[in-house]
Amino acid sequence: MANSPTFPRKPTPGAGRTWPIMFPLIVFSVVIAFVLFVVCSGGFMMVSGTQFHPAGFRIRRFIALRLPVIGTQAGRTSYTDETPKLSQLLVQQGWISKAPLQTPEDEWDLIELDREWQGMPSNLTDYLRDKNSRVDLYAWSEANPLLAGMLWSEVEQAAKLKLYWMAPELIDKMVDFSRQKPIDPSLNKDDRALFAQINLTAYLLSNYQKTEDGAKAAGETLLAADCRKQIERLSSVGVVIPKKTEDPVKSGDSKPQANQTPAAETSKTSPGDVQESNN
Repeated sequence: MANSPTFPRKPTPGAGRTWPIMFPLIVFSVVIAFVLFVVCSGGFMMVSGTQFHPAGFRIRRFIALRLPVIGTQAGRTSYTDETPKLSQLLVQQGWISKAPLQTPEDEWDLIELDREWQGMPSNLTDYLRDKNSRVDLYAWSEANPLLAGMLWSEVEQAAKLKLYWMAPELIDKMVDFSRQKPIDPSLNKDDRALFAQINLTAYLLSNYQKTEDGAKAAGETLLAADCRKQIERLSSVGVVIPKKTEDPVKSGDSKPQANQTPAAETSKTSPGDVQESNN
């Protein structure tokens, strides 16, 4: 007996409609599972800290959200400017450079993270913030413009090379010098500024030379080259004494102009002067 022909089975009602119904359920389940994962693991991780930029001595605070375990950032980073008034004064007086309008992210140095980790810029930023120093550096800078101009311009040079460890000693040395009684009472502030220039130049030459030697030994060729440039600058010109306005009423020190004097108009430190100040 011949087999009866087979025919396709008649589709049952609702066949082929399962996937469109299941897809939203799967997506919804994945979302719920992710939300539960975030909640159970303590929610989003808030990461906060502060950063420093050598130009303008700017300080900013940032806050960002990150997903736990994965570590991926959720959303944008929020920034708040916390540049202290001392930094603003130094820019106004022309003792440090003004910050550019656009600053690449890689030019910002990390000061602290989550109030637990501190970076090298804190050696400088602790002095810039209000009431964090043994002396009011804002008032001191206004009262000693010649010394302040020399000091902060050199602190900026060191900060650009990431040599923040030099800042505390530079500041302390200049503040201590301003408090010392002059050997000769007849010396005016211009003459005392020359002595400060010689001492500061000698100190910087010594430290840049040591840093260059250490950088060469460690294979840090860029840092060694930058230190060599500073040594050549200081050897030929010395620390620049800022130009001040002439005031016929007041004698001695007065507030400097926004621009410093060119190298040709500044007092030069000869190698003999530097050696003499080291003795």
